[in-house]
Amino acid sequence: MYQAYNENNVRVVITDEQLSKAFRQHGKDLSIETVIAMGASRNKIFIPRLNEALYHQTLRVRIEAIHSLLSIHDIQSLSSLQEKEKSISEEDFNAPISEKAVLQSAIIRLVNGPKGAEEAFFESDYHPRVKLNLLYNYSSNMILLSEDVEFIINALGSFLFKDREWIQKLKRDDYEDVIICALEALWNASEKRLLTLSSIKYYQKLIAIGKQILNIKIDSYAKEIVAIFAKYLPPKYAYEMLEPIMNGKAKGDIAKELTHTLSILHQKEKEA
Repeated sequence: MYQAYNENNVRVVITDEQLSKAFRQHGKDLSIETVIAMGASRNKIFIPRLNEALYHQTLRVRIEAIHSLLSIHDIQSLSSLQEKEKSISEEDFNAPISEKAVLQSAIIRLVNGPKGAEEAFFESDYHPRVKLNLLYNYSSNMILLSEDVEFIINALGSFLFKDREWIQKLKRDDYEDVIICALEALWNASEKRLLTLSSIKYYQKLIAIGKQILNIKIDSYAKEIVAIFAKYLPPKYAYEMLEPIMNGKAKGDIAKELTHTLSILHQKEKEA
């Protein structure tokens, strides 16, 4: 079974039996939750339906089809993604949601992996909308690698310290939204034990990022996420990162998540 949000943003459950029935439909007729569930299944059998869904009449469904193909991560979907991307003019980069940018970012990740995505983010001449969507790729159900975690940490640092001109020009809502998307990806990675970082350098970067999030004015949900994934870190790093909200400084849901995380960290110390 797979959980997905429908067109009304209500979370629903899709079963394998429902996916089998949906496979007999044309991709242009699929619901958004079915398209998401096909990607979550990571079953290559659904690639033809998702290729068809790239031409769905609804933009949200088309974008979810792109992300689902990325989640299945099979090179046989590349030609369909490239054909669709080439059919969209450069003017689309100016749209509120750029389908061309979503396609380019998915193609980069599919072809070149997380290292290629990081290179495109920091060193390329890709349009800023493409670079932004290299992080929105992580709202898909694709399998994360340790290199993805390293890219997310490096990109988050770039956003928080605004060391790129295009980042400085982002609207406030877009700026916060992509940060939250990246934090959710780290949360997802932490649940899969991918925050067991290979280098102390990345722990230090993550601590700096977490502390910065907890110190700045930003949607409180971002701070909740930091408090949540901290429990997956070694206690000494977690305590340092959480310092800005310790000793009664946290309120509401942030305090609730902090209390839960601290209890887990204390248990880790007892078992060490």
